[in-house]
Parts: sequence; C-alpha cells; structure tokens
Amino acid sequence: MPYDRRHVLAQWGGTLPGGEIWSNSIRLAGSTTGPNAGVPAQPDLIGWLEGPAKDAVAAFHGRADTGIHAQAKLTYLKMNVVDMNGHYVEQETHEYVYSPVVPGGSQSVLHPNQCTLVVSTCTEFERGPAHRGRFYLPLCAKALETATGAISGPEAMLVAVSAATFLSELHDEPGPDGATGSDMHVCVMSSIGTGATNRITAVEVGTIIDTQRRRRNAMTEVYQRAPLV
Repeated sequence: MPYDRRHVLAQWGGTLPGGEIWSNSIRLAGSTTGPNAGVPAQPDLIGWLEGPAKDAVAAFHGRADTGIHAQAKLTYLKMNVVDMNGHYVEQETHEYVYSPVVPGGSQSVLHPNQCTLVVSTCTEFERGPAHRGRFYLPLCAKALETATGAISGPEAMLVAVSAATFLSELHDEPGPDGATGSDMHVCVMSSIGTGATNRITAVEVGTIIDTQRRRRNAMTEVYQRAPLV
C-alpha cells in the first residue's frame, strides 16, 4: 500500500529521565503526486535541515508555552526524502545533532515519563484517509486542575498556538511561506489504498493528559520491602 507521492519525513527526538527516549515525526509534501513528485535536491534539503528546520524544532521544544519539561532533552532532527513505499531514497541519513542539547522550556510539574499531551493535526476534511494525524509531546509539564484532573483550557490553547507556529515555521523551505517558490507543506499522509495526502490547516490540543507507554519501558523498578509486624 503506497503513499501517493515522494515526500520528506522529518523526525526529531531525544532523551527522558531514567535512560528513556522519545521521538516525533511529521511528513512534508508538495502538490505533485507520483514517484517523481518535487522534493528538495540534496543540497537544499541539507540547508533546510541545518537552517530553518532545526531552529524551528529547537524553538518549539524550548518554548515555555509548549509545556515540555526541562528534563526532556532534544538531541536530533532528521529530514530525509521518502519514496512511495515509505523507504529512504538515499542511503545516507541526513541528521542534525544538537550540541548542546535543547531542554524543554518548563519546570512547573514533573509528571512520569509516559505522560504526554497530544497535538492533533487537522486538515480540511472531517473523515476519510489522511484527514487527521497526531504527535505526542514528551514529558508534559502542565499542572492539573484539582477539580477536573485535567489541564486548563487556556493552557491547552498555549500549546496549540505554539504547535501551529512550529508547523508553519517547519515548512519554510527554502524561505518563509515559499518566498522562493517552495511547494512543500506539512501534511497528513496515508498509505491506505492508493494513498492520500492532505495539507495540515490547523492543530488541536485537548486538556486530558495522555499516555505513551513505550516511553517508560527501559527504566528498572527498584522495590522496597517492608515485613508485617
């Protein structure tokens, strides 16, 4: 089941307390379908990766409004051209390594590693393939309201605005808003059937903290034993 066009896969991630890791990804595509869809040439892709893209990811991760705890470190960003079968086109992986690493921008509340806020990526469609996507922010640092057990609506809106700003900046290749003719945009893509691609037009962030169990599968639990008396 192929994608409907060649595109760019952006993946970023890093480390969490206790030796755990996290990662997110988003796809970027142009308006042309098929195996010869327009994607940046290698020099342009590397310039995009090592310039505006790595800056956009670092700014989003480190922004206080995003609500990622400082103990979640951003260590890398990868951007690679992917064919219609979902495989890298080039043998070499294009990766930017942050040095120093970028900490999250908040220290308000340290929840367990598996606690996350979901950023839902919305398109102009309400149903069907590629109508909606998502990625999971690492180590949510937002405080919970006592009465609801959730974060507040205004706090969720801060995250949503930060995420929308980030995605708008991420597809600025090779200049702001396609200033030099770029056709690449952040998209939701599906490989179901003949494939589908829809441009992301908005994001949504809910008030309920979600769980990513794979972000707490490397920690060794230490038990403390107390005898009955």
